[in-house]
Amino acid sequence: MIYLSASFQAKEGKEVELEKLLSGMVPETAREKGVLEYRLHRLDSSEREFFFYEKYESQEALDSHLASAHYKSLVKNLDGLLESPPAVEMYTLLGSIPEGSEGEN
Repeated sequence: MIYLSASFQAKEGKEVELEKLLSGMVPETAREKGVLEYRLHRLDSSEREFFFYEKYESQEALDSHLASAHYKSLVKNLDGLLESPPAVEMYTLLGSIPEGSEGEN
């Protein structure tokens, strides 16, 4: 499995445009083979901060995502919208609670 996060900070006044651009990635990416999770978030305390949590079944699935037309379009259209370059980090899963599970009482 491949786990990663990607954080974006919009320039002042570009929040709505960036959110629309990032939100458009979700339905496009949902069609890709090997993408297990692809979740976009906005920071509650700042309308300028966005975060993707991504999970891929393999490096090949991630490579395919990065080669997709919609990803390349995203990169091209980010010009002028960001305060700083996106921060992308790879992670190793150490533990989790599956979505929808409830704790033992």
